[in-house]
Amino acid sequence: MNTAPRSPLVRQVAFGLLVLLALLVGAAALRFALPGQPLAPPLPNLTVQRELLVIHAVSAGLALMLGPWQFAAGLRARRPRLHRCIGYGYAACLLVGGLSALPLAAQAMGGPLAQLGFGLLGLGWLGTTAVALVHVRAGRIAAHRRWMVRSFALTAAGISLRLQLGVAGGFGVPVEVIYTALAWTCWVPNVLAAELWLWPKAQPADPEPGWEPTRLGVD
Repeated sequence: MNTAPRSPLVRQVAFGLLVLLALLVGAAALRFALPGQPLAPPLPNLTVQRELLVIHAVSAGLALMLGPWQFAAGLRARRPRLHRCIGYGYAACLLVGGLSALPLAAQAMGGPLAQLGFGLLGLGWLGTTAVALVHVRAGRIAAHRRWMVRSFALTAAGISLRLQLGVAGGFGVPVEVIYTALAWTCWVPNVLAAELWLWPKAQPADPEPGWEPTRLGVD
């Protein structure tokens, strides 16, 4: 079996695709702030809580657009102050997005199972980011980076959700039919993928100059 590391080109293409999807999905979420913008899909719980949905969509969309840049090694090395500013902006957007997600999850269509899935996503989103902030404030940079990978894996649930909705729509499956499953499939695979990425690279303590989660990005 070939265990050679992935080439820089593969990493750059993967990072570029991640940035593109994050920008497209994040920008699409910002449209809900426009007056008279219809909901898509027009689910009953979102119609009742439209103002809360707008707050959640805008803040989560901004977090999604900011998140990938935290994994650009070149930016972090050359512009550490900008890296920190983007990081705190990401955390602030995530705080608003996560807190607004919880009441939306409590009213999610699909019953208790869907509500539990979206609720755990919101709690995990807030929790992983809080742990990442605690580590960076304590100077544990390697641990901070690992937890930021987990945080963004949950942020990227927005990408997974839109992709799965698109596939379902392409096959003519009504969103109401798959909504309960989406409450889990939009984020659980992301978490598993993040852990698989982190597992062979985990180190016991700081500093760990040989490990870079940003190998997903550009050097």
